[in-house]
Amino acid sequence: MPITIGRGFLKSEMFSQSAISQRSFFTLLWERIKDFFCDTQRSTADQYIKELCDVASPPDAQRLFDLFCALYELSSPSCRGNFHFQHYKDAECQYTNLFIKDGEDIPLCIVIRQDHYYYDIMNRTVLCVDTQPAHLKRYSDITIKASTYVCEELCCLFPERLLLSLSGGITFPVDLKNIKETLIAMAEKGNLCDWKEQERKAAISS
Repeated sequence: MPITIGRGFLKSEMFSQSAISQRSFFTLLWERIKDFFCDTQRSTADQYIKELCDVASPPDAQRLFDLFCALYELSSPSCRGNFHFQHYKDAECQYTNLFIKDGEDIPLCIVIRQDHYYYDIMNRTVLCVDTQPAHLKRYSDITIKASTYVCEELCCLFPERLLLSLSGGITFPVDLKNIKETLIAMAEKGNLCDWKEQERKAAISS
């Protein structure tokens, strides 16, 4: 579904991974790493893992980093060697790798790059793309930035939130939840593809 931003538009991309529920993500990951935390810290770690596994509205890159660091701090001293931090930077790119290793397995891996990030939970990938800020066509003093996440119901990447930046340093987010729910309802009724084709033609002709 193209969404027009200035003279360009965001294109939806197919996400080929089979759908897996938030509960399944949480259960699989928690069962694998719960022994890394002592009994007094498990309740807090449990809440952080639930937030991390919210695939319907994934954490942004900074929050992912904060969650990983918080889990590291909560882990037992004898298990902190299972948490790994890597950062790479050169003249062309930079990225941060955060992962938990259990023997030969890596139940959680977070990769944060300059324009996108993704994380693997038990070998299932949640991909998130941050677009570069762009100026609105009719209001050049307003910039817009989209954060795109996996929408399992639509089987594609979908912009969940828009961040508008106004002159004077004022910013505010726009939640696209209602739009997503409308599109999901259209998909269930079987008329989403026709609507997408109409929007594609309109975007090309504009």
